[in-house]
Amino acid sequence: MLCGLLARAWDLGTVLDGIKDLSTYKDLLKQYPDIMLKLPNTAGVTIVAPNNDAFKNYQGFDPKNKTMVTNMLLYHILQGTVSTEAIPEGPATFASTLLTDQAYTNVTGGQKVLINKQPGDVVVFTSGAGSRATLVDGDIAFRGGLIQTVDTLMVPPSRLEPTARVAYKDLTAFLAALYAADLIPLFADAADVTIFAPRNSAFQLLAGTLTGLPKESLARILRYHIVPGTVLLSPDLKNGTNLTTAARDAAGVNPVLSHVVRAGNNAYVDRSQLVQPDILIANGVLHMVDGVLNPDAPGVQPDPAVGTQPPVFPQTGATSTGSRVATPFLTALPCTVSCPVPTTTGPNVTEAASTTSTGSSSAGVRTTSSKAGARGARQTGLVAVAGLLGVGIGMVGAA
Repeated sequence: MLCGLLARAWDLGTVLDGIKDLSTYKDLLKQYPDIMLKLPNTAGVTIVAPNNDAFKNYQGFDPKNKTMVTNMLLYHILQGTVSTEAIPEGPATFASTLLTDQAYTNVTGGQKVLINKQPGDVVVFTSGAGSRATLVDGDIAFRGGLIQTVDTLMVPPSRLEPTARVAYKDLTAFLAALYAADLIPLFADAADVTIFAPRNSAFQLLAGTLTGLPKESLARILRYHIVPGTVLLSPDLKNGTNLTTAARDAAGVNPVLSHVVRAGNNAYVDRSQLVQPDILIANGVLHMVDGVLNPDAPGVQPDPAVGTQPPVFPQTGATSTGSRVATPFLTALPCTVSCPVPTTTGPNVTEAASTTSTGSSSAGVRTTSSKAGARGARQTGLVAVAGLLGVGIGMVGAA
């Protein structure tokens, strides 16, 4: 039925002309017609189109910033026709987008969006930093796919570093521990990862234990918190599932497996409960947990009848006060504000200066960008874009 509806639908440009609340979105497509060249020829797509108010309310949006707009538009195009009417109420599902540039994502098959239908047929699209876009008007057919109008722009997920340091500040101890153990490349640069990140209070509870460990021992513990090579949404974490982590056994040979336990609506990895699941990052997904995992206690089971599970490490030092203990490892975080910068005082002589500089971790994965295609091919493609949008080549622009 849907296929027949799409076959009889108008082209995208004609459909957008009839929706005044999407005029800003259509103007951007005209301004950046190369976006339409990325649409598949043989399969449909779903355009998650922010309405005019969404663009007005998005602070910092610059329609002249080609890099920002291009990646934003690609992130709002889902692969395949996703009917919001057909989505069942319940757990969120993944949808892959057309954002595949490795400068901004390191997830196989395109960066992801979470889609969730809540009670009352409320459909929510969740993107980077937990940004939520609510469906305003759904399943608008055009020749080639569906349009879903939303009230907020979706945000491409950032790298682990800004996600943990800015968007989810309850993960700063985890991030700092990764820096202390020199594990940022494994966690932030590798493709397709699932990370179980303990919140700050979990590290505070074990501050006296963890901060005294050799770097190699700390690194082994942290490697037990990542499942490389696969992106697992919380519904994928079925009861009894074994997860192959990056940690190795005491002999350094075999990977250590962590274990998923489901009890009612609660999910645990070993004894640590997922307290905030499905946080999208540039190279996969992160689940916040309430305890530090122990690779030497992989078979430990939770007691679902107990609200707070005991730690799986011995506690040493003044840790019994929990959150009143200073958050450990924070000194390992790189400086971002009021940082001393080197100044050259003479040939080959450098001193530390007290000048102030600011900086932040890049939201992208890498700094490389794809090469531009030949102009002849681009012109040919623009003619096809003009036909898809239902406008003349002069309106699309050929520069």
